[in-house]
Amino acid sequence: VTLVISPIRDHTGQVVGVSTIASDVTERKQVETILHESEERFRATFEQAAVGIAHIGLDGRFLRVNHKLCEILGYTQVELMRLTFQEITAPAWLDADLENTRKVLARELATYTMEKRYVRKDGSALWVLLTASPVRTADGEVLGSVGVAQDITERREAEARRLEYAHRQRDI
Repeated sequence: VTLVISPIRDHTGQVVGVSTIASDVTERKQVETILHESEERFRATFEQAAVGIAHIGLDGRFLRVNHKLCEILGYTQVELMRLTFQEITAPAWLDADLENTRKVLARELATYTMEKRYVRKDGSALWVLLTASPVRTADGEVLGSVGVAQDITERREAEARRLEYAHRQRDI
Protein backbone atom coordinates (compact mmCIF):
# COMPACT_ATOMS: atom_id res chain seq x y z
CA VAL A 1 0.00 0.00 0.00
CA THR A 2 1.24 3.49 -0.85
CA LEU A 3 0.05 6.38 1.30
CA VAL A 4 0.04 10.05 0.30
CA ILE A 5 -0.61 12.37 3.23
CA SER A 6 -1.21 16.08 2.63
CA PRO A 7 -2.07 18.85 5.09
CA ILE A 8 -5.44 20.60 4.77
CA ARG A 9 -5.18 24.34 5.50
CA ASP A 10 -7.77 26.96 6.15
CA HIS A 11 -7.83 30.41 4.51
CA THR A 12 -5.17 31.65 6.95
CA GLY A 13 -2.77 28.79 6.17
CA GLN A 14 -3.39 27.06 9.49
CA VAL A 15 -3.37 23.23 9.29
CA VAL A 16 -6.84 22.04 10.16
CA GLY A 17 -6.52 18.41 9.16
CA VAL A 18 -4.87 15.94 6.83
CA SER A 19 -5.90 14.25 3.65
CA THR A 20 -4.83 10.66 3.18
CA ILE A 21 -4.91 8.73 -0.09
CA ALA A 22 -4.12 5.03 0.01
CA SER A 23 -3.32 3.04 -3.12
CA ASP A 24 -3.08 -0.72 -3.35
CA VAL A 25 0.12 -1.43 -5.34
CA THR A 26 0.04 -5.22 -4.90
CA GLU A 27 -0.74 -5.90 -8.56
CA ARG A 28 1.96 -3.50 -9.78
CA LYS A 29 4.52 -5.12 -7.45
CA GLN A 30 3.54 -8.58 -8.71
CA VAL A 31 3.98 -7.45 -12.32
CA GLU A 32 7.38 -5.91 -11.47
CA THR A 33 8.47 -9.17 -9.82
CA ILE A 34 7.37 -11.25 -12.83
CA LEU A 35 9.14 -8.86 -15.21
CA HIS A 36 12.33 -8.95 -13.13
CA GLU A 37 12.30 -12.76 -13.02
CA SER A 38 11.74 -12.90 -16.78
CA GLU A 39 14.66 -10.53 -17.41
CA GLU A 40 16.91 -12.63 -15.16
CA ARG A 41 15.95 -15.85 -16.99
CA PHE A 42 16.66 -14.18 -20.35
CA ARG A 43 20.02 -12.84 -19.14
CA ALA A 44 21.05 -16.23 -17.76
CA THR A 45 19.99 -18.03 -20.95
CA PHE A 46 21.81 -15.51 -23.16
CA GLU A 47 25.02 -15.46 -21.13
CA GLN A 48 25.25 -19.15 -20.24
CA ALA A 49 24.34 -20.62 -23.63
CA ALA A 50 26.76 -23.16 -25.10
CA VAL A 51 26.61 -21.34 -28.45
CA GLY A 52 27.53 -17.82 -29.49
CA ILE A 53 24.61 -15.41 -29.50
CA ALA A 54 24.47 -11.83 -30.75
CA HIS A 55 21.87 -9.13 -31.18
CA ILE A 56 22.71 -7.27 -34.36
CA GLY A 57 21.50 -3.86 -35.53
CA LEU A 58 20.19 -3.12 -38.99
CA ASP A 59 23.65 -1.83 -39.96
CA GLY A 60 25.27 -5.12 -38.94
CA ARG A 61 26.73 -3.77 -35.69
CA PHE A 62 26.83 -6.03 -32.67
CA LEU A 63 24.44 -4.61 -30.06
CA ARG A 64 24.87 -7.39 -27.52
CA VAL A 65 27.08 -10.48 -27.53
CA ASN A 66 27.43 -13.34 -25.11
CA HIS A 67 30.59 -14.76 -23.57
CA LYS A 68 30.62 -17.84 -25.82
CA LEU A 69 30.68 -15.75 -29.02
CA CYS A 70 33.60 -13.74 -27.62
CA GLU A 71 35.38 -17.00 -26.80
CA ILE A 72 34.74 -18.43 -30.28
CA LEU A 73 36.05 -15.30 -32.03
CA GLY A 74 38.84 -14.38 -29.60
CA TYR A 75 37.57 -10.86 -28.92
CA THR A 76 36.56 -9.22 -25.68
CA GLN A 77 32.97 -8.07 -25.44
CA VAL A 78 34.04 -4.41 -25.81
CA GLU A 79 36.13 -5.19 -28.91
CA LEU A 80 33.38 -7.20 -30.58
CA MET A 81 30.80 -4.50 -29.89
CA ARG A 82 32.90 -2.11 -32.02
CA LEU A 83 32.62 -4.41 -35.04
CA THR A 84 29.98 -5.54 -37.51
CA PHE A 85 29.21 -9.07 -38.61
CA GLN A 86 30.50 -8.01 -42.03
CA GLU A 87 33.95 -7.32 -40.56
CA ILE A 88 34.31 -10.79 -39.03
CA THR A 89 32.81 -12.73 -41.95
CA ALA A 90 35.38 -14.27 -44.29
CA PRO A 91 35.18 -12.41 -47.64
CA ALA A 92 34.17 -15.51 -49.63
CA TRP A 93 31.03 -15.84 -47.48
CA LEU A 94 29.98 -12.22 -47.14
CA ASP A 95 27.82 -11.90 -50.28
CA ALA A 96 25.76 -14.99 -49.42
CA ASP A 97 25.32 -13.78 -45.83
CA LEU A 98 24.25 -10.30 -46.95
CA GLU A 99 21.79 -11.77 -49.46
CA ASN A 100 20.25 -13.98 -46.78
CA THR A 101 20.02 -10.97 -44.46
CA ARG A 102 18.32 -8.95 -47.21
CA LYS A 103 15.79 -11.76 -47.77
CA VAL A 104 14.98 -11.98 -44.06
CA LEU A 105 14.48 -8.23 -43.79
CA ALA A 106 12.28 -8.28 -46.93
CA ARG A 107 10.25 -11.16 -45.40
CA GLU A 108 11.25 -13.51 -48.22
CA LEU A 109 12.74 -15.81 -45.55
CA ALA A 110 11.58 -16.17 -41.95
CA THR A 111 15.10 -17.15 -40.83
CA TYR A 112 18.20 -18.60 -42.41
CA THR A 113 20.85 -21.12 -41.49
CA MET A 114 24.19 -21.42 -43.22
CA GLU A 115 27.64 -22.80 -42.70
CA LYS A 116 30.16 -20.02 -43.13
CA ARG A 117 33.61 -18.88 -42.17
CA TYR A 118 34.39 -16.25 -39.57
CA VAL A 119 37.79 -14.66 -39.07
CA ARG A 120 39.00 -14.65 -35.50
CA LYS A 121 40.84 -11.72 -33.92
CA ASP A 122 44.17 -13.54 -34.45
CA GLY A 123 43.42 -13.81 -38.20
CA SER A 124 42.68 -17.54 -38.20
CA ALA A 125 39.48 -18.75 -39.84
CA LEU A 126 36.87 -21.00 -38.31
CA TRP A 127 33.68 -22.64 -39.48
CA VAL A 128 30.38 -21.81 -37.82
CA LEU A 129 26.83 -22.95 -38.26
CA LEU A 130 24.92 -19.66 -38.17
CA THR A 131 21.19 -19.26 -37.70
CA ALA A 132 19.81 -15.74 -37.96
CA SER A 133 16.31 -14.46 -37.30
CA PRO A 134 14.80 -10.99 -37.36
CA VAL A 135 13.81 -9.19 -34.18
CA ARG A 136 10.52 -7.40 -34.78
CA THR A 137 8.24 -5.14 -32.80
CA ALA A 138 4.65 -6.19 -32.15
CA ASP A 139 3.76 -4.14 -35.26
CA GLY A 140 6.21 -6.13 -37.38
CA GLU A 141 8.87 -3.43 -37.70
CA VAL A 142 12.34 -4.96 -37.90
CA LEU A 143 14.66 -3.73 -35.15
CA GLY A 144 17.60 -5.96 -36.09
CA SER A 145 18.37 -9.64 -35.83
CA VAL A 146 19.56 -12.31 -33.48
CA GLY A 147 22.31 -14.64 -34.62
CA VAL A 148 23.27 -17.96 -33.06
CA ALA A 149 26.69 -19.32 -34.04
CA GLN A 150 28.03 -22.78 -33.25
CA ASP A 151 31.72 -23.51 -33.87
CA ILE A 152 31.80 -26.50 -36.26
CA THR A 153 35.48 -26.24 -37.21
CA GLU A 154 36.39 -29.68 -35.81
CA ARG A 155 33.52 -31.33 -37.66
CA ARG A 156 34.43 -29.65 -40.98
CA GLU A 157 38.10 -30.59 -40.57
CA ALA A 158 37.16 -34.21 -39.83
CA GLU A 159 34.96 -34.27 -42.95
CA ALA A 160 37.85 -32.89 -45.02
CA ARG A 161 40.20 -35.59 -43.65
CA ARG A 162 37.65 -38.32 -44.43
CA LEU A 163 37.22 -36.98 -47.95
CA GLU A 164 40.98 -36.80 -48.48
CA TYR A 165 41.36 -40.35 -47.19
CA ALA A 166 38.60 -41.57 -49.52
CA HIS A 167 40.35 -39.91 -52.50
CA ARG A 168 43.66 -41.54 -51.59
CA GLN A 169 41.97 -44.93 -51.24
CA ARG A 170 40.31 -44.51 -54.64
CA ASP A 171 43.63 -43.56 -56.26
CA ILE A 172 45.33 -46.66 -54.84
